[in-house]
Amino acid sequence: MSPRTLLLLLLLMASSAAAESLPGIQLYESGEYEAAARSFEEVLATPQRSAEDRRLARIYLAASLYALGKVDEIRQQLEVIAREHPGPQVDAVRFPPELVALAEALRERVETERRQAEQEALRKRQEQEATRARKPSPPDSSLRPELLSLIEARGPALLLGGGLAYSHGALEVGARVWISPSPVFHLQGGLLLGHGVLRPHLGLRATLVPSEGAYGAGALAGGRISLPAGLVGLVDVGGDYFFVSDEAHQRFALTAQVGLGLELFRP
Repeated sequence: MSPRTLLLLLLLMASSAAAESLPGIQLYESGEYEAAARSFEEVLATPQRSAEDRRLARIYLAASLYALGKVDEIRQQLEVIAREHPGPQVDAVRFPPELVALAEALRERVETERRQAEQEALRKRQEQEATRARKPSPPDSSLRPELLSLIEARGPALLLGGGLAYSHGALEVGARVWISPSPVFHLQGGLLLGHGVLRPHLGLRATLVPSEGAYGAGALAGGRISLPAGLVGLVDVGGDYFFVSDEAHQRFALTAQVGLGLELFRP
């Protein structure tokens, strides 16, 4: 048996199976278009029918309507076919050329609309993503208790202390106290630069020594180093000028502070 003969047999078998499943096909091929159209409409009104039966019924319904000259109803059925079943569906061998051409024109129009809708949806997504990228994110905030040591350039004394700092975006403010016979208090504020693991810190601070009636002010520079487990390395070097009338007290002090902080929260 030649391949061509085998193909013809397969087509005949498929046509016979479709005719048994859809009696309206025999009515259509017999020229009984009104009865065929009613039969195909009944198939489409039955949800239990398979998707393939419904697809084939709609194609034959369009062909039956074409034979009856019902142009508007033909276009309606062909457009449903184009939307539900992308790709050519109307067989150019089995159905009239005018019907095939109309089906192809409607299919191309529906495909163009689908592509345009996809492009519009993609454009809107890209615009939304660009808007989100341009929208500034809220600044990070953190509360940080600190343990530190202080070394003064003109004295060998090493002071231990603690503090509490709050940062919001690039702004950082904090208070520190140093344990000594005359406790020393620092109030400071400054800016954190950058967004990496190492953030330089520039600021100003006020120094209070209540027991001695001394107070001072100065500038500082340092850095904040992000470490695992929420730890932060702290380094500050600063110079303070003291406003005191007692000549026994030095007017200028240069100090270095080193320590660790722990971020309690970062919304």
